[in-house]
Amino acid sequence: MEIPEQSQEQGSSIQTGASVEPQQQQQQEHHATTGDGAQALLASGLTQEQQESVERARAYAQELQETVFREILEAERKRKEEESRPAAGTLNPGLVGGMDARNHSVMSRVYVGSINFELTEEHIHSVFAEFGSVRSVSMSKDPMTGRHKGFGFVEYDVPEAASLAMEVMNGTMLGGRQLRIGRPNNYNVAVMQGFPPPPPERIYVANVNEAIAEEALREIFAPFGEVRACVLAPDMVARKHRGWGFIEFADESAAEQAAMAMNGFSLGNLVLRVRRCVVGGPLSEGMAALDAEGAAAQATATGAGGSAAPAVRPPAQVMELAASINKSIIGGESAAAEERPAVVRGSSNESGVPKREIQQDVMQKLATSGSAVVQLENVVGGRSEVDDDLAEDMAGEGMKCGRIVKVVVHIASEEELGSGHDRQGGEVCIFVQYAEPESATKALELFDGRWFGGRRVSARLYDPDHYRIVTSTDTMVYIP
Repeated sequence: MEIPEQSQEQGSSIQTGASVEPQQQQQQEHHATTGDGAQALLASGLTQEQQESVERARAYAQELQETVFREILEAERKRKEEESRPAAGTLNPGLVGGMDARNHSVMSRVYVGSINFELTEEHIHSVFAEFGSVRSVSMSKDPMTGRHKGFGFVEYDVPEAASLAMEVMNGTMLGGRQLRIGRPNNYNVAVMQGFPPPPPERIYVANVNEAIAEEALREIFAPFGEVRACVLAPDMVARKHRGWGFIEFADESAAEQAAMAMNGFSLGNLVLRVRRCVVGGPLSEGMAALDAEGAAAQATATGAGGSAAPAVRPPAQVMELAASINKSIIGGESAAAEERPAVVRGSSNESGVPKREIQQDVMQKLATSGSAVVQLENVVGGRSEVDDDLAEDMAGEGMKCGRIVKVVVHIASEEELGSGHDRQGGEVCIFVQYAEPESATKALELFDGRWFGGRRVSARLYDPDHYRIVTSTDTMVYIP
């Protein structure tokens, strides 16, 4: 019987399909056993020996990644840490404590607006250096005129200096214009949450005379309580301190009282700027870093037949003042001890003297150590006679006696007028702050009893501490 041609073709295709299926299954099983990597090697035409060599190379590369490369990366990481580590003598608790450098920079900057167009960056630097070391002053300039646009930024080494500048300089008259001080636009309060918390026992001190050493500063602040640390930022090039530092007490109350009482005190012909800390972090060794670095140089110079430069010593006036304060606290209070009421534990220092009395004692002694502030009364009849040029006019006359730091026109508040304290000359008085007490003494002779605009002026030296308190909110300020 003949099979139709079509049936033969179907049978052939069935047989062919049956023979192909085992081949496809074998190839799938082979691919499953060899893996994707082997497929790539087979596709490249490598032999089994070559495949094994490639696998050994891969294993060796992996071993290098885990050993040698890791050592290289670790060495690179340590190198970067060394580069980012603060240099010797750096006094910056925030950065030393691991604070982000960019956030630290933002916290240390202030915006300065409403600047007189005649003032330069050098003027701004000089005025704001009172609160700490100024890292930079940048003022945006008009490319057409080449003059600044009336605003700029001041960056300090530490955030505490920026906070002091905002507290004191905002609203101050400079060059006939009232400054506006604030934070830059990129400041974010949330950034503060990642900062090291400030120790409540620590305060920041700025505008310290270069002749005042750490030990002298410690003695001056000692009456408020036990001082655990007193460090000033060293200038490793000029080999002296940079005029600011930190003081840490044994308890928080001592730091609080010291910040309130000592801010604005005239010490060594400069007005101290004191406030609580903004950020925390470890304190460096301060001026000890300068001494350690100079020891080798001194030994070399001495061995070569040279002589070492004499150490800078505090003025005798400061040392006598500090000694008299400590003597009155430790040994000079025994006669009046019986008359004092019992002292509550925790409200006094080790000598048993209440801290309020210590504060008053410090204020009185520092006030009598030589004031550079002159108070002028009866210059005008009342606030209606005060104009914008009054402070500048008095500065022009007062410059005959010496360099003037600041002139403040003070209008008494209702509370001052009601109490009658220091208000013998009416509701308006003028304070002239000199750089030197000797200049203030000369000004006293110049102004006292002199006729000005049909009025007889009364002049007297004024307590620097009271001056700071009385003028803390005044806005009519002229700085030559």
